[in-house]
Amino acid sequence: MRSEQINQEFNWELHCLPSIIRANRYFLKDRNFKTVYRSSAHHALHMYDYSGEMNIGGRRVKLSRGDITISPCGVETSYHAEENGGWHYCTHFAAGDTESVEETVKFSMPLYFPAAENYTENTVRFQEIITLFALAQNSELAGFGAANALRQFLLWLAVKSSGISSGSASSSMLEQKLKSAQNYIDMALDQPVSIGRLAGRCDISRNYLTQMFRKKYGMTIQRYLLQRRIDKAKYLLETTAMSVKEIGVTVGLPDPQHFNKRFRLAAGCSPSEFRLKK
Repeated sequence: MRSEQINQEFNWELHCLPSIIRANRYFLKDRNFKTVYRSSAHHALHMYDYSGEMNIGGRRVKLSRGDITISPCGVETSYHAEENGGWHYCTHFAAGDTESVEETVKFSMPLYFPAAENYTENTVRFQEIITLFALAQNSELAGFGAANALRQFLLWLAVKSSGISSGSASSSMLEQKLKSAQNYIDMALDQPVSIGRLAGRCDISRNYLTQMFRKKYGMTIQRYLLQRRIDKAKYLLETTAMSVKEIGVTVGLPDPQHFNKRFRLAAGCSPSEFRLKK
């Protein structure tokens, strides 16, 4: 039984940041729907790393790895986890403070989202919320970040379910951001490259950028940066009379010993030996 068979929807008025009550990763081994969950105070957003079934508001839905569900407050839910159970990401939340808020955005979404191709992306979203929420005890800024990350996640789910944005459009936007990151690295080989700053320039979270960059290019950002620096160094050694030291500075490896070590590991010889071979 899939999402189209669940008639209920989750309705939300986005007039403030949500208030997070709990955010973590939990192990569930419920069998045969024996334990019934129901909260009159908050909603629950879950993503599953196991297979099974869920009873949500009187409707049964099959669960697979990466599926997401929303349990609105007041709705009864129960589970049957296959085999020995498994882990799921969990965020419980309620409406936050509505004072001094002038605008309200109302939206609704289904209670079930199949995994499709977004498992890695959604994992990063949950991990970001959980990490920031854990830091919120000692940091008001982290608490704000966690609430804002959850709000953005809910909006993304709402937009995805509405048909406003197709998967291909979302994929195209991600491609553009990754290409922007790649171009920035290629243009800034002589400078220190901060992943945090790079993520900010591309308007994407640091964790998501690192995971998606590696998935697309088959290597980490740091590895790609080093490879491009060595490639440029080879080009300069072949086509210019610049000294090895000058080339090291030009490609962002100003320490001669460090440059020599990195070049030798990548090319199998020192920069001077490489130049003589050419």
